[in-house]
Amino acid sequence: MNINTILTQLISKTKHTRPKPMGLNSYTTLCPAHNDQNPSLSLSQGANGNILLHCHAGCSTQAICDAIGIRIQDLFHESTNTPMKDKEKITRTEYPYKDEHGNILYTKVRIEPGFNGNRKSFFWEQKDKQGNIIKNRTGCRKVLYNLPEVLKAIENGQQIFLVEGEKDVDRLTKERLVATTATESTEWNEGFTNIFKNADVVLLFDYDKAGFTRRDLITANLTGKVKSLRIVDLPDLEYKESHGDDVSDWLNIGNSSTWLLELVEKTREYKAPPSLNGLQVISLDELFSLELPARTMLLSPFLPSQGLVLLVAKRGVGKTHVALGIAYAVASGGTFLLWSAPEPKKVLYVDGEMPAVLMQERLRAIASMNTKKPDPKFLLLLTPDLQSHNMPDLSLKDGRDALEPLIEDTDLIIIDNLSCLFRSGSENESESWQEAQEWSLGLRRRGKSVLFVHHAGKNGKQRGTSKKEDILDAVIILEHPDNYKPEEGARFDVVFDKSRHFSGEDARPFHAQLKTINDTSLWEVSNSPKDEDIAQVAALKRDGKTIKEITQTLKLTKAQVEWRTVKAKELGLL
Repeated sequence: MNINTILTQLISKTKHTRPKPMGLNSYTTLCPAHNDQNPSLSLSQGANGNILLHCHAGCSTQAICDAIGIRIQDLFHESTNTPMKDKEKITRTEYPYKDEHGNILYTKVRIEPGFNGNRKSFFWEQKDKQGNIIKNRTGCRKVLYNLPEVLKAIENGQQIFLVEGEKDVDRLTKERLVATTATESTEWNEGFTNIFKNADVVLLFDYDKAGFTRRDLITANLTGKVKSLRIVDLPDLEYKESHGDDVSDWLNIGNSSTWLLELVEKTREYKAPPSLNGLQVISLDELFSLELPARTMLLSPFLPSQGLVLLVAKRGVGKTHVALGIAYAVASGGTFLLWSAPEPKKVLYVDGEMPAVLMQERLRAIASMNTKKPDPKFLLLLTPDLQSHNMPDLSLKDGRDALEPLIEDTDLIIIDNLSCLFRSGSENESESWQEAQEWSLGLRRRGKSVLFVHHAGKNGKQRGTSKKEDILDAVIILEHPDNYKPEEGARFDVVFDKSRHFSGEDARPFHAQLKTINDTSLWEVSNSPKDEDIAQVAALKRDGKTIKEITQTLKLTKAQVEWRTVKAKELGLL
């Protein structure tokens, strides 16, 4: 069967009349095996005549073939001219799926190298009543891999490791552990849940987008329906959008099954809180009994884990200088201005407007000022000049979803800035902030911190609705001092307009200026003139002076004196 025949059958099934050419004998179109709205099926025909089908949403080749009414063997071109030496280079691995009694129902076959230049390919085989091999599993009952051993282990009270692939099952079996997997990554059979109802299940997942989706799917299906469920997050595995690391990779880098069992032992059983009308509720005693992770500092004193912070300044004051300095300090476990990071954390910096050459220039200057350098994977940058299309609009779900693969393995997300990256709606209406608020609260629930960079209005405060500040841990305002001159560059006062979890000296304003001496950049930090004014206002208030008398003495306006009085009280000076 050739690719044009397959295309005709796909068009007939999906009504998608315009498959997009992606090269010679290669196309993308709608997948017939799921409700596909955005073309996710790639198909191509190699020089050997074999046809490769790949659904990026996770549908199996068998499911695609079933949907258009062909056999999986129709994709393969049998050639009698293939040299024997080439055939001998192909490695074939078989994974037999058995019923409760050990009878083979069908076999999953893995070949390496795969078809059309792929590293590996998979297909199914079964035998008919005459013993002939049929390259599909049509009509076969779906079972768990390694089913007889799983049933025996559950009866004996042993833990069952639920992984994503047969390769991982076989590897854990060699480690004298009992493991299993299901045939589909993005589907779950309710019958499998029933098998596990008396089992202690340990869920291990692949570190890629499909693996995380599968983890969440199985968690939803097994929670409250099995004897116990533990979801183990293996350390030192690298996340990738596809083909991410798995437990076999974890063992291959020198980890042992003994340590795996220790990790399982340390992992608390997963239990969903009780719900009321779809909302999760918890009693006071239950809250007190929870072992919640301690809140640590990403950048002391103002940026904690699960922290939400707003950095505000008028255009040209230096907020991107500060945002990049914060990013570099957190990623390297270093210091910036008066702030320090206890240990390196992973940072994603999402920039909406800066030219890439200026971003490069500023980060080079920051790197030259620091002895600590971040791990290359700890500071990732997303900037518009390096994209083939527009930056995502984070006001829209599609825009936020586009960031998701980058966010999953990140501790701090920096959004620079709100106006460029949350483009839909009016920033002066509280409703337009709603999407950003819900998104950031969702990230906080997942243990992430977010730093929003935002423009200041004419009054020096953050532009738009004050509702932004409701959920924030801290609001930092950068402002030029009264005697500022444009030729001085980045010179400003740093003022904490909100400080939820810190006060006193930690919340005291200070003055910062970026200087260049002998071609070397450095930040000079000193007491803010406002800080001195605050101390003077406090001293005069303690002496019993009125606001009018203080305005005359310090040459300040009534509003300036009132603001400094409030800050003096926050700092414990009054």
